[in-house]
Amino acid sequence: MKRTQIYLTMEQWRDLQIQGKKEHKSVAELIREAIDKVYRSKKESNFKTALRKVAGIWADRTDIGSSEEYVREIRKGRRLKRFGLEK
Repeated sequence: MKRTQIYLTMEQWRDLQIQGKKEHKSVAELIREAIDKVYRSKKESNFKTALRKVAGIWADRTDIGSSEEYVREIRKGRRLKRFGLEK
């Protein structure tokens, strides 16, 4: 952990003191949780949004065949040889 110093208004400090007593947490814990909630959630949200945008990006393409057929074609004839069962 890295130690830092911040300036709070009296109202902010008072609110954190009250909330800390309710939750049995220190002011530092509340501040760390608030930072994580605001800044880490954005990072995760951006990643999830990017994943959703690219999911199925090639689904409507007609110039490429079925990926299942492609995989079967490139594996064709190799399984038996790999297991020593080729005639």
